[in-house]
Amino acid sequence: MTLQSWDFSLLDTGFFRSGQPFHAGEGGYNRIIGHFPPPMSTLQGTIRTALAAARGWRPLQSSKLPDGLGDADSLGLLSLRGPYLLWEEKLLFPAPLSVLIKKIEGNSSLGGEWELRSTHLIPRRRYKCDLGQEVLLPEKKEKLDGAYPPEKLYLTRTGYSTVAGGELVPKDEAFFQDKLWNEEARTGLKRNAATRTAEDRNLYRIVYIRPDYRLKIRVVVEGIPGDWPALQQQILPLGGEGRLAAVDINTITAEDYQKMLPDPPHPQPATDGVVRYTISLVTPFPSSSGEQLKELVLKGPSNAPGKCISACIGKPHLYGGWNLEKQVPRPLKPFLPPGSTWFFEAAAEDVEEIKKLHGSLIVDKEASSYGYGQVLIGKWEVE
Repeated sequence: MTLQSWDFSLLDTGFFRSGQPFHAGEGGYNRIIGHFPPPMSTLQGTIRTALAAARGWRPLQSSKLPDGLGDADSLGLLSLRGPYLLWEEKLLFPAPLSVLIKKIEGNSSLGGEWELRSTHLIPRRRYKCDLGQEVLLPEKKEKLDGAYPPEKLYLTRTGYSTVAGGELVPKDEAFFQDKLWNEEARTGLKRNAATRTAEDRNLYRIVYIRPDYRLKIRVVVEGIPGDWPALQQQILPLGGEGRLAAVDINTITAEDYQKMLPDPPHPQPATDGVVRYTISLVTPFPSSSGEQLKELVLKGPSNAPGKCISACIGKPHLYGGWNLEKQVPRPLKPFLPPGSTWFFEAAAEDVEEIKKLHGSLIVDKEASSYGYGQVLIGKWEVE
């Protein structure tokens, strides 16, 4: 089996639809905003279609993919990791929500540079709330007025390791969304080809993504048999409207892949003998129902050693996709977003098991083949 990195570069703008409705009166939105980076449900379709086409498959000839590429509900022999953002050959990871940041803009007319301040969140004081009488809610470790969650902040491998180790966010290793891509709102109107008039209730306004030319999307693909046709460079349709992306495909080793991930911290027992660590998502975590999602938020991943003490969770994202075999949209499912973080306490003898969590996937086998639920560990301390 071969391990490959697929690096996608959008050749124009892209649109990766979210769960917002398009029809007037269904949501009260003034524009439709998509997901970026695109979900794996979109990327896997592009990857499998390219692999199938290289083996002679054509979508108009057969809806069934060649052997080994799965079907509408599975990936066959393939296993995917990501997606990751890639900036000038540096992988970027969403900042964990266990930190708060404050960006201070400099005076551009005077050539001033912006500053970045940050503080960690830790659960150290008990509160009475709707979750119970004595609940440990995260609070700022140090005072920082005006700080907010880093939902649009990405960190390099070095930057993420620094933050996971309990230090502040290094400015030189941090990238805000506005540096990586721009959003372009456009208005569209569906036209009847026969009458050349506008279709009723088909005026829409959507937001396209225009990445910086230095930004790529990386997916690591595992499980390609050695006797399949080798691919190196391709121009492929990606996302809504079939807009094109260039992809560079390179063979890598398992060791190469491990080196892409941030270095893990070394969790150690505190003076009271308790190991305190965090688990942060770097890819979305799927949930099949609202109850399962609630259970996950409150108790954390079921395979994590110790007990979940608290959490910093982002708003769930709705991902769907397109079922090529049946030619219908996939049902929308809720996913916890990357950056969501749980705080755990464990016994000293659990240290080795905690280390194994770093870079692992904390979902069932079927979902893990899509790369969902990949986590990185960090550490937190109490005074």
